[in-house]
Amino acid sequence: MYESIGCTALEAELKESLSERRYRHSLAVAQTCLQLDTRYSLHLDQAELYVAALMHDMAREWSKEQLVDYALAHNLHLLGEEREYPVLLHAPVAASLLSARGFSKAVCTAVRYHSLGSIHMGLMGLLVYVSDYLEPNRTHLGQQDRERLLALSTPEELCLAVLEQERVYLASKDKQISACSEELYRFLCSGGKF
Repeated sequence: MYESIGCTALEAELKESLSERRYRHSLAVAQTCLQLDTRYSLHLDQAELYVAALMHDMAREWSKEQLVDYALAHNLHLLGEEREYPVLLHAPVAASLLSARGFSKAVCTAVRYHSLGSIHMGLMGLLVYVSDYLEPNRTHLGQQDRERLLALSTPEELCLAVLEQERVYLASKDKQISACSEELYRFLCSGGKF
């Protein structure tokens, strides 16, 4: 059971399996999640939040072939975009790996939807999703943009703003937002809360 595995052991495991850059990113996402939990007074389980954020990219550096093979072998339910772009499989694969190790449904769900977002991701998932976008090592955001986003009043407003920026970015690349991201966008636009 995962309760016997401390965060230090998980950090050591990740340090062995990820590149230094991806490992630093994972630590920064975890710290950002904890900061957002405090900032919005959400009072989520700190250990679970840290684990979800820390482990969200545990399969990110697997090859496309490894991800596809794992997803097929374990009959993972996949979204259309994940079938089309196998790099996105790292999210459901990581969630499956964590579930097999006994991590909670909330942790696994947060990891499952951290790439595309979902109305099913829960509040923990929302924090992992936005932290993955906002963590300070990311270079796509300037400090002013990051501060503007972090000043928003609710986690839902923050998530909506991240989705809006993602829509602009995808449009500039002549790509469409994923169906589950679009569903999340509409949910938040209509005042949906987690």
